[in-house]
Amino acid sequence: MPRATEPAHRWARVAGLLAALLLPALASAKPPAAATATTELDAIVDAVVARYHLPGIAVGVIDDGAVVYRGARGELIAGSGKTIDADTLFKIASNSKAMTATVLARLVQQGKLAWDDPVRKYLPAFAMHDPWVSEHMQVGDLLVHHSGLPEGGGDLMLWPTPNHFTRADIIHGLKYIKPAYDFRAGYAYDNLLYVVAGEVAAAAGGAPYEVLLRREVFDPLGLTRCQVGEWNRDAVGNVAQPHTRRDGKNAVIAADGAVIHPTTMEAAGGVRCSLDDMLSWARNWLAPTPQQLGWLDVAQRQKEWTPYTPMPISARRRAWDGTRFYAYGYGWRLADIDGEFTVSHTGTLSGMYSALFLLPNRRSGFVVLINADADAARTVLIEVLTKRFTAPDKSRGVGGYADELAHAERVRHASRVPDTSSRQAVRADGFGARLGVWRDPWFGEVTVCRSGDGVRFAAVKSPTLEGPLMRVGQRYLVQWQHGDAEAWLDFPTAPDGVLRMAKVDPDADFSYDYEDLAFTRVRDCGAAAPGVAVSPARTAAQAGLVDIRSRVPDIAEDIKYAGNDNFVGRPVDGYAAPKCLLLAPVADALARVERELRAHQQRLRIWDCYRPAHAVADFVRWAHDLADQRTKAAHYPALDKASLLGDYIAPVSGHSRGATVDLTLMQCNATGGECQPLDMGTDFDWFGALAHTDSPRVTPAQRSNRHALRDAMQREGFKNYPLEWWHYTLDPEPSPTVMFDVSVR
Repeated sequence: MPRATEPAHRWARVAGLLAALLLPALASAKPPAAATATTELDAIVDAVVARYHLPGIAVGVIDDGAVVYRGARGELIAGSGKTIDADTLFKIASNSKAMTATVLARLVQQGKLAWDDPVRKYLPAFAMHDPWVSEHMQVGDLLVHHSGLPEGGGDLMLWPTPNHFTRADIIHGLKYIKPAYDFRAGYAYDNLLYVVAGEVAAAAGGAPYEVLLRREVFDPLGLTRCQVGEWNRDAVGNVAQPHTRRDGKNAVIAADGAVIHPTTMEAAGGVRCSLDDMLSWARNWLAPTPQQLGWLDVAQRQKEWTPYTPMPISARRRAWDGTRFYAYGYGWRLADIDGEFTVSHTGTLSGMYSALFLLPNRRSGFVVLINADADAARTVLIEVLTKRFTAPDKSRGVGGYADELAHAERVRHASRVPDTSSRQAVRADGFGARLGVWRDPWFGEVTVCRSGDGVRFAAVKSPTLEGPLMRVGQRYLVQWQHGDAEAWLDFPTAPDGVLRMAKVDPDADFSYDYEDLAFTRVRDCGAAAPGVAVSPARTAAQAGLVDIRSRVPDIAEDIKYAGNDNFVGRPVDGYAAPKCLLLAPVADALARVERELRAHQQRLRIWDCYRPAHAVADFVRWAHDLADQRTKAAHYPALDKASLLGDYIAPVSGHSRGATVDLTLMQCNATGGECQPLDMGTDFDWFGALAHTDSPRVTPAQRSNRHALRDAMQREGFKNYPLEWWHYTLDPEPSPTVMFDVSVR
């Protein structure tokens, strides 16, 4: 592989000179354009809504630093009667990237990191496919799409949602994704490295990404409605839901629950904002106040708007806009349109589209937020609004641009998308060794197994990617249950070969990066372990798992694997929430233990309960990584890490059957209001003989405390695991031959 021998690349230096000519002086600007007419803008928005049957939209326009137009149409949920306004929250998707870049810029300004710092300075476990790239990738490289990753490489760990992938999975999986081109030698849009950038920011800033974004961006700029991380839908209120078109109507897809939980993709595309907050964000770039220039100085602003990676210019962009210069900066796209410098980005998620477009020399721009699958609508609206500033006499209006796009799509579909109308359901009989569990090193396991008379594909860690196998001629495809981009399945001709996938529509969203997957067959269907089958349940309710708080609402919990205080040193795969889930009979028995203890001024504190099978696999991966010794002093000081597999970390855990708990005993004061854990001689997950329940090395008082816990648990049918004083399983187990693999949510 050719190597970039210096971090400041030649093209970037040349482009930087060009940017210096194009970037505005922040203290001055060109004379403002003529004031835009509200009635004309209303007509444009109305025409787009009518042409594309949008459920809702919010549009704002800035001219010479002032907001001159706010327009909102439609409903939060089609048919609900709840109208959209300037405070409605929309997913801004990849417009989050500029915010992530700005968090990093703030940390650079504060001296907490440098743009040319190696990524491994902050994330020692970071690795790309090529070890040289792993060593030489810098913080700035994470933001400009020239890493070598294929377009959308690894995006199936982000979308579709919900899924069970974690940020740790992304950092772990990057090294298995083969590059499409040499490092710093091309452009291919990616999302995963923005997730990495968020984790770099967290390491340098000393706080989780979500906390940093609020502290460094939302609060200083007064973006009071913007949300990231975990928040309550009803407490925040006025939240637009994503839609798609079904049977000629707008239908909600992937609706929010009452609590919005953090996802893996926050730094790449997980922010939600209102129109007014996005206009405030835009004005900070177009016409910053002295206070805002103190918050982020001119040097860092210019750093974000410096072009680093040249981008291909489409024939349509050349024809519509006369574009000759197109490049990516730190979280922004930079281009000339009709001879004017523009800074912009779009955001695309299933059922939510956004755009932020700036013309810095005019101190003007606009924001578009739509709660629908609206690629063509957004494209048309961007073009018409841009032309009002750059070349009003050249605009063809909404109808002209929309007609051209529709014609181009008809031609593309006819020439590029194969006819699959002859599809027939595959029958399981005779499908042979193609049935089984298949594994890709970064995407994990999928099942291709019998379902009735047919065959069903299901991704273990991406539960919406499931559906029946269909045959089209001599090929097989998956007909997804949830309307995702359909995929071909190309089975190997030899038993030890590789199963590959590809998009049926070759131009479908690149985030469906099926082409980057390579599955090998690892076992037969249902053969998770001798005598144990994997449940087909996809939710806790289907598995019969209940939250212990449904039995004891105020039981004490410290779910270690949902945070960083555990032997892995990070949140464990499968723990998306700090909850104790158990099979109902086990929860009932544990509730009886708690009630008995409270009568004696004692209580339980729970550390772990049901554990997803893929969380156990995460433990095994960690155990094989002998270079990661960060938690040795706290959890296995007397053992070599290589010896942990077996008695301490097994490839199959009884926790996955929903009948096992890890806990300790607390002593409370007379009122029961204050409780302190009893001294048991070791902490939870201390690997070694001292943790054995009857270890002769603990003090008499510590042994007495362990026995008090054991006696209380045994009275309700729980059996202790002798090597771990905290580990108990209900005996007999309700489902001894079934393990579950749904995430804790």
